[in-house]
Amino acid sequence: MFEILKYLGNFHPVILHLPIGALYFTVFLVFFEKVMKQNFFTTIRIGLLFSFVFALLSCFLGYFLSLGSDYGENILNIHMWLGISTTLFIGILLFLQKNKAYKKFFKPSFLATIILLTFTGHYGGSMTHGEDFLAFPEKKIEINVDFNERINMYSEVVRPILDNKCIKCHNQNKSNGKLRLTDQEQMLLGGKSGPIFIASNSNESLLYSYLELPIDHKLHMPPKGNQQLKDHEVELIKYWIDSGASFSEYELPNQEDEELIYNLTSFFPPAPTEIELPKQRDLEKLKDLNFRVERYSVDNNYLDVKFLGDKVQQKHLNGLLNISKQLIKLDMSNSQLEDQFMSIFSKFESLEYLKINGNPLSDTGLKKINDNLKSLNLNNTNVSYVGVDEFLKNSTLKNLYLWNTNIKTAEQNQLLQDHNVDINFGSKSFGANMPLSAPLIVSKQTLFKDSIFVEIFNAIGKPDYRYTFDGTEPDSLSLLYDSPIKIDRSTTLKIKAFKKGWKESETTSRNYYATAGNIEDYKLTTSPHPTYKNLSKLSDGILGDTDFRSGEWNGFQKNDDSESTIPPSSGDMVLEINIPKGLKTNSIGIHALSYMNDYITFPERLELYDISSNKNRLIYFKNIDKEDAGQIPKTVVYELPISESNIDKVKLVVKSNKKLPKGHVAEGQYAWFFVSEIFFML
Repeated sequence: MFEILKYLGNFHPVILHLPIGALYFTVFLVFFEKVMKQNFFTTIRIGLLFSFVFALLSCFLGYFLSLGSDYGENILNIHMWLGISTTLFIGILLFLQKNKAYKKFFKPSFLATIILLTFTGHYGGSMTHGEDFLAFPEKKIEINVDFNERINMYSEVVRPILDNKCIKCHNQNKSNGKLRLTDQEQMLLGGKSGPIFIASNSNESLLYSYLELPIDHKLHMPPKGNQQLKDHEVELIKYWIDSGASFSEYELPNQEDEELIYNLTSFFPPAPTEIELPKQRDLEKLKDLNFRVERYSVDNNYLDVKFLGDKVQQKHLNGLLNISKQLIKLDMSNSQLEDQFMSIFSKFESLEYLKINGNPLSDTGLKKINDNLKSLNLNNTNVSYVGVDEFLKNSTLKNLYLWNTNIKTAEQNQLLQDHNVDINFGSKSFGANMPLSAPLIVSKQTLFKDSIFVEIFNAIGKPDYRYTFDGTEPDSLSLLYDSPIKIDRSTTLKIKAFKKGWKESETTSRNYYATAGNIEDYKLTTSPHPTYKNLSKLSDGILGDTDFRSGEWNGFQKNDDSESTIPPSSGDMVLEINIPKGLKTNSIGIHALSYMNDYITFPERLELYDISSNKNRLIYFKNIDKEDAGQIPKTVVYELPISESNIDKVKLVVKSNKKLPKGHVAEGQYAWFFVSEIFFML
């Protein structure tokens, strides 16, 4: 019964507007009756009666809503009694209108009712939108931040973010989830789900993990429809938590932490510059060319662009010309960018921040860059002292990164002496303290019929690449990469980079599968979630990595919300697959992902049916063991054997875990199931 009353309370915001509208219409008739020289007695009476009935209903619904609310008791009581008083005054108006003896009190009472209604609405708005929802916006003060000065991350960064994006639902008057974010003490108390952050551990902190959920997720904060945090704001909260979540400590931002400086710069943006909006068709074209495009700041129309591909071509750079006025930050790191492409960079008139590290660039390419830059990253390139010195003579650069280039120690000192630029060469023991970059495999294809050649991108600095086929970790004695690796059987390839004076890299691991071919003739009878629907990738010969947002994955989630804009779904994947005649296959493979931190689990059960000639015969099933919460992301290929040679059509049923397991931070919420590939196995 209690749950039913709370549900009915949700209609309070809908019903309350009916008596308000009727009452204001009625007051117009009352005070302009003489002016219009008409008698509206009956209309006024009907309006008052309508207002009274629905005001009374609104009072009851408001009370039901308060039963399960997290609103502050004081403001809730004020709003409630004002609402009851307004309803009583409407009833009094009904009495006064019909009794001529008291008619002289009718209009003053009407004015008193309108005043009561106004105050009632004000306190209702304060509960929903915060006490300052009617306040005039303060004049924005331009803040000039010197990142060479110590700053308090909580008071100067985190606190303003919470006040702008979170406080309206988590204050003394409205505490959704029994959480208040008004001050340090309330933040430490946490809410209904416990502490909202764990110092030095953002991944286990609700304050961060709820921000990272898909916007359509029920636990995503702020809820869909509210003003969302920008990416740099989320990252700054993450940084604050990971750095200890101090409320009082002042720190000097690490100038070598480019991501931190970028996020801080985005949070304290420069003064707005009048510049036109980019055209939508140009942005869509860049997306198709494998660029990630983000707005640099909410205060202007400049753009932050990063190339996501493995190898840049002229068409990619030409696509940037359409946004040359808006392009302020560009990241072309590790894109195989060569000198021949560099002439186009002089045309980016607004460009201030450029990252072209990890590319085979020389002094020739450096000459073609415009001299209006503020920050330039040339780490791991082939530039020399001569080229850099010449470039700096006419440059406005403030920051330059030059470690692992062809500049000798004596030349480094000379550059520091001759130019007023903050130049970072890395320390003398830089290589000893830093690992090499993990090897980059050029081709993404992982499924093959006969054989496949695997090429490793040859990074600047020419490290040794060592690899294994047997699942063991490569070491300095493993096979040496000197030409593309031929793979002609299903295996796991592991590769590491080694170089004298440097820490070895992390291992790049990739599974390769010999297949009987891609599955081309199939029918998917269930639909992925619209956010993660990439049907063309379901059988394209490429296994997705652990990034479910890469576009290689299809995501399924149960949906039984009748009010949702997303079609109902069981959360399962069901395919009907036609097996070509003469195809030599022993099984069907399905590539799945699990990452509990993002609410993604492996399936619960796999089933394979023979549906040849209108049959529906179960020929294989497998129950998948439950996983523990908090696992790192990982992928698995499940094999479903086809035991008989005369089967020409099968139905594959992948039953997902409908809910997240016990012990998970979102225990009981609907889980996700992700698949990147289905294929015929040998």
